[in-house]
Amino acid sequence: MRVVSACFVVVLLLSAVVAQKQKPWTEWSKKDIEKTLNDSAWGQTQSEGGQQSSGSESAITQVAAPGAAERDIRRSGESGETKASTLVKYHVRFLSAKPVRAAFARMVLLAKSQPDEALTTQLQGFIDRDFSDYIVVSVGVEVGDKKMAGLVMQAFSGATTEGLQKNVYLERKDGKKLYLMEYRAPAEDGMGAKFVFPRKFEGQPFLSENDSVRFVAQMNEKMKLNTRYKLSDMLYEGKLEY
Repeated sequence: MRVVSACFVVVLLLSAVVAQKQKPWTEWSKKDIEKTLNDSAWGQTQSEGGQQSSGSESAITQVAAPGAAERDIRRSGESGETKASTLVKYHVRFLSAKPVRAAFARMVLLAKSQPDEALTTQLQGFIDRDFSDYIVVSVGVEVGDKKMAGLVMQAFSGATTEGLQKNVYLERKDGKKLYLMEYRAPAEDGMGAKFVFPRKFEGQPFLSENDSVRFVAQMNEKMKLNTRYKLSDMLYEGKLEY
């Protein structure tokens, strides 16, 4: 009887997972978006520095373009909020994976007060864009301290492809490394800095479903990103997405 019950529970859990994966991106909630971007098979968060003070809201800003951090933190000071936290969160995402693009697309739709079919069609095109030749990792940042925000923004905005090529790579579980091909600094699209890699290595796809991969980016002497992903978990709509 216990075996039957256990099997029944497993079936229910599998059904729930399938149902979740089949949920159209146009129906995703804010929670679905945050989960996909910050705590999923395709998006992880690396936290550094101090913790946010209890009972107060820090002046958190997404590092997307020059001036954003300055505006948000100045606004918090004018409102009388307590000093912002020195906590920095780096959100490292596989932008070339369809669910990550779907999450960003849904974020745009949720910002609209009324449904917009033309915009939805345009965003679907963004989600379906062909990334068969590239792997793109994007890094968004949340930071609360004014001084820290300036340093983080400087590191990402001032970086160049040439300066990062030897310090940014994807590493498989067998130790093979795929080095950066192109770097794009944060822009107004809100998706953060972008690190572009070739999808193939020595004529073959660099990654497969049986691999695990580590993203490493040494931005400067003090800032190093290091996140890991398991490819077998990166299945979306029945397809490996990275």
